[in-house]
Amino acid sequence: MIDIIGLGLGDSANLSPAAQQVIQNCRVIIGSPRQQKMIKPLLIEHSHVSHSNNETNTVLHLDYPRPLSHLSAVLADLLANNTHKNIVLLASGDPLFYGIGRWITQQLKAEQYRFYPNISSIQMAFAAIKQAWQHATIVSLHGRPLISLRPYLRNQCWYGLLTDQHSQPQQIAAELIQQGLGQSKLWVCAALGTAAESIQSFDCHSLTTCSHVFHPLHVTLVYSQGKLDYLPECVGIEDQHFETGRAAGKGMITKKPIRLAALNLLQTQRNDIVWDIGAGCGGMAVEWAYWNLHSTIYAIECHTERLHYLAQNQEKFGVIKNLHIIAGTAPQALEQLAAPNKVFIGGSNGMLGKLLAYTWQRLAIDGCLVVSCVTEECKYEVRQFIQQQQQLDPAVPLQVEHISLAIAHAEPLAGKQVMRPQLPVQLSKISK
Repeated sequence: MIDIIGLGLGDSANLSPAAQQVIQNCRVIIGSPRQQKMIKPLLIEHSHVSHSNNETNTVLHLDYPRPLSHLSAVLADLLANNTHKNIVLLASGDPLFYGIGRWITQQLKAEQYRFYPNISSIQMAFAAIKQAWQHATIVSLHGRPLISLRPYLRNQCWYGLLTDQHSQPQQIAAELIQQGLGQSKLWVCAALGTAAESIQSFDCHSLTTCSHVFHPLHVTLVYSQGKLDYLPECVGIEDQHFETGRAAGKGMITKKPIRLAALNLLQTQRNDIVWDIGAGCGGMAVEWAYWNLHSTIYAIECHTERLHYLAQNQEKFGVIKNLHIIAGTAPQALEQLAAPNKVFIGGSNGMLGKLLAYTWQRLAIDGCLVVSCVTEECKYEVRQFIQQQQQLDPAVPLQVEHISLAIAHAEPLAGKQVMRPQLPVQLSKISK
């Protein structure tokens, strides 16, 4: 059995009686030097009791290997050795809250481990400022670029931020100002649970000019206030906010009305794998990724200039973690990608027939693909593909949905307003 024990904040382990007993009965302890030091008094106390009873309790102390992936081999060796029983892994706070716990659940069978959680730094930080946090958004910026905070930003919301050297309080404040949330308030909760504990509050502008070097162990809390500049708070990013190298709202992007209709047809779910073929400058892919942070979106594009602006829009909206840009021509560029649940074909470069056949063959069961067509030739190829698939298996009719969108925008003409129509767009959804 492997016991993962969360240690309290500060210099004291603050363990429950059950966790103390596990440590006193273990034979192997894996943890950082600081963590090993925190439980040393408990082991010394138990050692005195054991000697008085003429018992021996030799404990093997090991550091966490670097990289952490090597821990798999260490644990496998210990578990295979019958002389090593009751293995303890030391963690900070709650092991299942941005800790080693998730890694353990992915590596071992459930019957091989137990968790003993402790108070987390986020929990203690909110308690320190006397603020309920059940509705707070918790974001880890540790090992992630600061711009990955952008998709989470909303007005009048609480945030708990786990940070590193690239997301110090001054940098967070500057990011909030840049996004229009310059009226926000921040709390820096440092060295929690120790004699050096410090709770400081700031407004954004004073913090950006602050030269204070904060304790390396700190949590930043934020209450956001202001008006976001271009980051949306509801679905539908305005076209002019996408970088395309052309006039605002122009360029190679799927325009907002079509984009929203397509996203509605696709009905993306958590953990979906998504292909956006012919992504252009990223209107569809970026909005798709922005609202579906727990899905994986692949944006496939072969045009050099469009790839440039696609990357700019990825950074602008902070969809770094879940949007992956694939430079190349489909279907060849798709061969190494994981099979998709959802596919959007916004551009085919004259290869629509091959793309439909290839994506349909790779598409997961219960998946769907949506094709955007303007020309009659494109619509014809979609109809041909549907007929071919129905002929292959007439006993299982395809689920097909077509919608045609005719959009017109008001424009001035001779001092009057007229509705200037755009070319109608047909969206075809084909589902397995």
